[in-house]
Amino acid sequence: LDETCLAVVKDIFSEDRKELLCQTPSGMFYIIPSVNNRWIDENMLSGELISGEVFMDIPFDTRVERETQTLVMTEPPKLLYYQNPSRRLHRQLSRTTGDKTVLVVRVSASNSDVSIDERDLSKSVFGGSNDFVNLKSQFTACSHGKLNFQKRTDMNGLTTNIRDGVVTIRVNMPVQVGSNTIVNEVSRTIEEEFGTTVDGIASHVMYCLPEGALSGVGYAIMNGVLSVYNNELCTSVSTQMHEVGHNLNLGHSGMGSDEYGDQTGVMGYSYKSSETPKMCFNAAKLFQLRWFDDKSVSYTPGQNSWVFNRSFTLASVVDYPTTRSFVLVEILQPNIRLNYYIGFNVAKEFNSGVKQAMNQVVVYEKPWIDGNDSWRVADLSQGHRHTISNFNGVAGDTLTIDVLSINQSAGEAQVRLELNRVGPPPTRPPTKPPTRMPTPRPTPRPTRTTPSPTRGVGGRNPNSIDKPTAPANPSCKRSMEACETTDDCCFGYSCRRISSDSSSDGFTNVCRTVAKNSKDKLPRTQLYWWKRRLRGDASAEMSQELADEAEDANGDEA
Repeated sequence: LDETCLAVVKDIFSEDRKELLCQTPSGMFYIIPSVNNRWIDENMLSGELISGEVFMDIPFDTRVERETQTLVMTEPPKLLYYQNPSRRLHRQLSRTTGDKTVLVVRVSASNSDVSIDERDLSKSVFGGSNDFVNLKSQFTACSHGKLNFQKRTDMNGLTTNIRDGVVTIRVNMPVQVGSNTIVNEVSRTIEEEFGTTVDGIASHVMYCLPEGALSGVGYAIMNGVLSVYNNELCTSVSTQMHEVGHNLNLGHSGMGSDEYGDQTGVMGYSYKSSETPKMCFNAAKLFQLRWFDDKSVSYTPGQNSWVFNRSFTLASVVDYPTTRSFVLVEILQPNIRLNYYIGFNVAKEFNSGVKQAMNQVVVYEKPWIDGNDSWRVADLSQGHRHTISNFNGVAGDTLTIDVLSINQSAGEAQVRLELNRVGPPPTRPPTKPPTRMPTPRPTPRPTRTTPSPTRGVGGRNPNSIDKPTAPANPSCKRSMEACETTDDCCFGYSCRRISSDSSSDGFTNVCRTVAKNSKDKLPRTQLYWWKRRLRGDASAEMSQELADEAEDANGDEA
């Protein structure tokens, strides 16, 4: 294989398994059979594997099996590169908001055709006469216009044309060769016809394969562009939303021991109908999609200003435009990185077809890294309670979630969170009398403002970890000024060791912003880089410093 490999995860609907694929720049996908579900799940859970954002080191002796489209290697590949967390956050927002194009590809094999014609495929995805519920309409409704799918504009190819967002691609092979071979051949043909790869021709590309080419319902590339469907299931609205949901890096929605058991959203089981059910995503998925950030809140019980309990009014996402209340609540457990999400599952309008926990407050849990599955843990009616034992990894601590009341006509629920510790509850710190501070000396750079306490990378408060103690000295030192300890640095800075040509040993200590470089600020995907840095690897140190300076030049947008 003479091309670089981007690691992507293929989630196979209804078969309860994943495959690790090598995606090449030319848009080809090769299966890596030397890794199993457990390897994929463990690396996704730890954050080492993020589909579409990690490159792989392929061993020199790897063989390519063209018939099966697999890479044969003796050991799992090494994961090489991780994107900067702030860039990942921007990439997520750009993928899940705005106007996106969709191309539907009707595949014709040498011995079988998709049973749906181009006209009906276009209506089933984008709407039309007698088709009112579809991929386009549901995503627009569920996001309240934050994410809108449009037809890929008409385009002429060498022998076939894109019209109304659909194109027919013919491959000279029977369905018996299997979906992996057919998918790669379709991708090659698209590049030959239109001069661009699958990743470049539209924001999302849906391959509708003829019957016999694919077992099961379909599959999608997580955090990618491509989704693949079994014949007429290409018209199923719940299957469309499920597979495109994987493109948006959503995992499955489970309950109990069933990975698809949560039917409060479309990332569980799907249905054959092209018009029903009208439902959206559960609270854990909606929080990840970030459509409702302005009416979402993250709590970390036991930290920051949390003292005893917290009560709030919770509304449904259906009422997002009119309510002044929160519609999504995240509860963080930073010690164990397993978070909880609370939503009010009102069954009306575009969520009227939800199958379970209608008009109840629902609690979900999901690991901190996006792409992992969520699990529904409690359906709460008025007066009911859910208790989380050993909260945040502290033996004996419990967090209770109480639904105090539900007002169906107003579409709101009153919810209380209460943290019960093993020891005595913390006391409020005494209020300090105001003191006059001397006027600080002018600094060569404007004073940096402390970031507001909004959700940081992974949904965490960027001010909740590694906050240094503010020094009493008003003439403290700021970015790139020499220091000996963190006490020499201003609030929001820490004394860090960086590479320097001016010192005898090649390193010097300067004040750097905590939010840029703090080890605890970065997901564990940066762990290898940090190990090199802590060993004093000058090249690793310099590369991160240069990246920080580039971010500084762009301001504090992240």
